[in-house]
Amino acid sequence: MNTNAISYQADRKTLLEKIAAITTMQPGTLAEEWRERPAPNGEGSLRLGPYYKHQAWQDGRNVSRRVPTSEVAQLREDTENAKQFEHLTGELAKITIEHTRILRASQADSAQCEDSKKNSSPRRGKNASRKPKTSSPKPKKS
Repeated sequence: MNTNAISYQADRKTLLEKIAAITTMQPGTLAEEWRERPAPNGEGSLRLGPYYKHQAWQDGRNVSRRVPTSEVAQLREDTENAKQFEHLTGELAKITIEHTRILRASQADSAQCEDSKKNSSPRRGKNASRKPKTSSPKPKKS
Protein backbone atom coordinates (compact mmCIF):
# COMPACT_ATOMS: atom_id res chain seq x y z
CA MET A 1 0.00 0.00 0.00
CA ASN A 2 1.44 3.38 -0.96
CA THR A 3 1.43 6.50 1.24
CA ASN A 4 -1.55 8.02 -0.61
CA ALA A 5 -3.69 4.97 0.19
CA ILE A 6 -2.57 4.96 3.84
CA SER A 7 -3.27 8.67 4.18
CA TYR A 8 -6.67 8.23 2.52
CA GLN A 9 -7.63 5.39 4.89
CA ALA A 10 -6.57 7.42 7.96
CA ASP A 11 -8.43 10.55 6.80
CA ARG A 12 -11.52 8.49 5.95
CA LYS A 13 -11.50 6.78 9.34
CA THR A 14 -11.15 10.12 11.16
CA LEU A 15 -14.06 11.64 9.22
CA LEU A 16 -16.28 8.61 9.80
CA GLU A 17 -15.57 8.73 13.54
CA LYS A 18 -16.51 12.43 13.65
CA ILE A 19 -19.71 11.73 11.69
CA ALA A 20 -20.62 8.85 14.03
CA ALA A 21 -20.17 11.15 17.05
CA ILE A 22 -23.06 13.34 15.85
CA THR A 23 -26.15 11.90 17.52
CA THR A 24 -28.66 14.74 17.15
CA MET A 25 -29.28 17.24 14.38
CA GLN A 26 -31.93 19.50 13.02
CA PRO A 27 -31.70 21.13 9.58
CA GLY A 28 -32.32 24.83 9.17
CA THR A 29 -31.47 28.03 10.98
CA LEU A 30 -32.40 29.58 14.28
CA ALA A 31 -33.15 33.30 14.06
CA GLU A 32 -33.37 35.76 16.92
CA GLU A 33 -35.94 38.54 16.51
CA TRP A 34 -36.60 41.71 18.45
CA ARG A 35 -39.74 43.85 18.27
CA GLU A 36 -40.25 47.47 19.08
CA ARG A 37 -43.38 49.12 20.35
CA PRO A 38 -44.14 52.57 21.70
CA ALA A 39 -43.28 53.17 25.35
CA PRO A 40 -46.28 53.45 27.69
CA ASN A 41 -45.34 57.02 28.67
CA GLY A 42 -45.28 58.05 25.00
CA GLU A 43 -41.55 58.85 24.94
CA GLY A 44 -39.48 56.59 22.67
CA SER A 45 -40.02 52.89 22.21
CA LEU A 46 -39.50 49.62 24.04
CA ARG A 47 -37.49 46.78 22.57
CA LEU A 48 -39.11 43.40 23.25
CA GLY A 49 -37.59 40.00 22.84
CA PRO A 50 -35.68 38.10 21.87
CA TYR A 51 -38.12 35.81 20.11
CA TYR A 52 -36.80 32.76 18.33
CA LYS A 53 -37.82 31.28 15.00
CA HIS A 54 -36.61 28.01 13.44
CA GLN A 55 -36.67 27.90 9.62
CA ALA A 56 -36.00 24.90 7.40
CA TRP A 57 -36.75 23.68 3.88
CA GLN A 58 -39.21 20.78 3.81
CA ASP A 59 -40.79 19.35 0.67
CA GLY A 60 -39.54 22.31 -1.40
CA ARG A 61 -41.02 24.91 0.95
CA ASN A 62 -39.64 27.13 3.69
CA VAL A 63 -41.28 26.09 6.95
CA SER A 64 -40.89 28.19 10.07
CA ARG A 65 -42.03 27.85 13.65
CA ARG A 66 -41.69 29.84 16.86
CA VAL A 67 -39.40 28.26 19.41
CA PRO A 68 -39.90 28.56 23.18
CA THR A 69 -36.89 30.00 25.04
CA SER A 70 -36.52 26.71 26.92
CA GLU A 71 -35.75 24.84 23.66
CA VAL A 72 -33.33 27.37 22.16
CA ALA A 73 -30.05 25.97 23.55
CA GLN A 74 -30.77 22.41 22.38
CA LEU A 75 -32.05 23.55 18.97
CA ARG A 76 -28.96 25.74 18.48
CA GLU A 77 -26.74 22.71 19.17
CA ASP A 78 -28.82 20.53 16.83
CA THR A 79 -28.61 23.02 13.93
CA GLU A 80 -24.84 23.33 14.44
CA ASN A 81 -24.59 19.52 14.39
CA ALA A 82 -26.46 19.46 11.07
CA LYS A 83 -24.05 22.02 9.60
CA GLN A 84 -21.07 20.02 10.89
CA PHE A 85 -22.56 16.82 9.41
CA GLU A 86 -22.93 18.49 6.00
CA HIS A 87 -19.35 19.75 6.15
CA LEU A 88 -17.92 16.35 7.18
CA THR A 89 -19.84 14.41 4.54
CA GLY A 90 -18.69 16.92 1.93
CA GLU A 91 -15.08 16.37 3.01
CA LEU A 92 -15.58 12.59 2.92
CA ALA A 93 -16.96 12.81 -0.61
CA LYS A 94 -14.08 15.07 -1.67
CA ILE A 95 -11.32 12.74 -0.45
CA THR A 96 -13.12 9.65 -1.81
CA ILE A 97 -13.43 11.24 -5.26
CA GLU A 98 -9.76 12.23 -5.22
CA HIS A 99 -8.76 8.72 -4.11
CA THR A 100 -10.90 7.22 -6.90
CA ARG A 101 -9.27 9.45 -9.53
CA ILE A 102 -5.79 8.47 -8.36
CA LEU A 103 -6.77 4.79 -8.30
CA ARG A 104 -8.30 4.89 -11.80
CA ALA A 105 -5.30 6.78 -13.21
CA SER A 106 -2.89 4.20 -11.83
CA GLN A 107 -5.06 1.37 -13.21
CA ALA A 108 -5.14 3.06 -16.63
CA ASP A 109 -1.36 3.48 -16.56
CA SER A 110 -0.77 -0.18 -15.73
CA ALA A 111 -3.30 -1.31 -18.36
CA GLN A 112 -1.59 0.87 -20.95
CA CYS A 113 1.75 -0.70 -20.15
CA GLU A 114 0.31 -4.21 -20.50
CA ASP A 115 -1.46 -3.43 -23.80
CA SER A 116 1.53 -1.94 -25.60
CA LYS A 117 3.27 -4.30 -28.00
CA LYS A 118 6.99 -4.50 -28.16
CA ASN A 119 7.31 -4.79 -31.96
CA SER A 120 4.22 -3.00 -33.18
CA SER A 121 4.48 -0.67 -36.14
CA PRO A 122 2.71 2.67 -36.40
CA ARG A 123 -0.58 2.74 -38.30
CA ARG A 124 -0.73 4.17 -41.77
CA GLY A 125 -2.36 7.51 -42.30
CA LYS A 126 -5.49 8.04 -44.41
CA ASN A 127 -3.53 9.14 -47.47
CA ALA A 128 -1.06 6.26 -47.42
CA SER A 129 -1.01 4.11 -50.56
CA ARG A 130 -3.18 1.05 -50.37
CA LYS A 131 -3.13 -2.24 -52.14
CA PRO A 132 -5.41 -2.21 -55.14
CA LYS A 133 -8.55 -4.25 -54.81
CA THR A 134 -8.55 -7.56 -56.64
CA SER A 135 -12.25 -7.46 -57.42
CA SER A 136 -13.31 -7.39 -61.05
CA PRO A 137 -14.65 -4.16 -62.51
CA LYS A 138 -18.43 -3.85 -62.71
CA PRO A 139 -19.91 -4.09 -66.19
CA LYS A 140 -21.28 -0.87 -67.68
CA LYS A 141 -25.02 -0.63 -68.21
CA SER A 142 -26.03 0.19 -71.74
